[in-house]
Amino acid sequence: MPEETEVSAVIGHIYEASYRPSFLPKALESIAKFTHSSSAALMYQDNELERVGDAYTYNMSAEVSAKHQAYGQDPNFRIMSESVPLGKAAAIDHIIQDRKQLDYLYGEEFNKLLADAGMYYLGGALLYMDDVRIAAIGLQRERSIGGWTSPQIDKLDVLIPHLQRALNIQKEFTRLYTSEQALHRGLDKLIMGMILFDKELSPIYSNPVARSILEYHSAISLVNDIIYAHSKKQTKKIHDALVLAASPGPPVQDLSQSSFSFGLRHPDYHSPLPILVSSTQGILDGFESNGHHAHAVMYFSDPDKALPLVADELSGVYGLTPAEAQVAMSIANGIPPCDIASSNDVAISTVRSQLKAVYLKVGVNSQAELTKVLLSGPFVLNI
Repeated sequence: MPEETEVSAVIGHIYEASYRPSFLPKALESIAKFTHSSSAALMYQDNELERVGDAYTYNMSAEVSAKHQAYGQDPNFRIMSESVPLGKAAAIDHIIQDRKQLDYLYGEEFNKLLADAGMYYLGGALLYMDDVRIAAIGLQRERSIGGWTSPQIDKLDVLIPHLQRALNIQKEFTRLYTSEQALHRGLDKLIMGMILFDKELSPIYSNPVARSILEYHSAISLVNDIIYAHSKKQTKKIHDALVLAASPGPPVQDLSQSSFSFGLRHPDYHSPLPILVSSTQGILDGFESNGHHAHAVMYFSDPDKALPLVADELSGVYGLTPAEAQVAMSIANGIPPCDIASSNDVAISTVRSQLKAVYLKVGVNSQAELTKVLLSGPFVLNI
């Protein structure tokens, strides 16, 4: 393969690994072969993003890699940092040409580690080194191959800027993924069902409440990424609302202009299942899940099902006792004090006393205010 074609292929592998870290060993294999190295390793740690940071290797056993990481700071890292500019490739034996001196700097333990792994000539480059992140690529050659020539080091130099950019790209992908996961966790806490649809009206996200209702409620279902109601007429109504909500158009100042609400009825249920379909304009504008942007959102809840609140969450936020938390949850679910007393086999005066303590701790004065506070609180769902 001509060198220009070969280097293009290696660079392609580097950028593919930028958005698919699992591909990094393959990219390192390309770099190792391009530079006539026996093995390669990439060490990367980002203190700003916890999900970024690992050691990737090519042609190094898991045992050797583990011993290398357990050793601590690689002596080559210190030699490179003291002798070579950041982002510049070098061979260690070019920096310290006296092998006896190099062996002395390595020390007996590190020399043994190299010998056991069949490594003799080492090189690479520091890619980043500051308070935020540290990254370096290391290349190893067996003694029988011989040391690197300057032209071979120059070949690695060609790749360094691409490695640095690839790490920047990986960081941004990770940042976006982390933000997406954080938003997911927030939406997962909603006490109503929520489904987000892309422009093709395929669901790209559904929260735990939505998945629960879709599983048990006969008035609504999701089959092959399509929402169905009990009747064809109601199914068409949902589909038409989603089409209108997801249709591109100028920004809507009043969200009610692009919202559609109705109730889904089923003979097995006394109350209709309330549905709200809306454009994501101004609500979740820019929301992305698995590479797809949200264009429409559907909210729904089951009025016949108890609100999925968790007593421990209420206790932690408001300092309620377990009994008070249970009373607060019952009130939020529309259960009157007399029924709470009966189901718990306690006097109505006990429930009223507990409810009075709940009002004081939550900072409300009525059952309606208590219910409103609990409905709007960020409490973990018990689905």
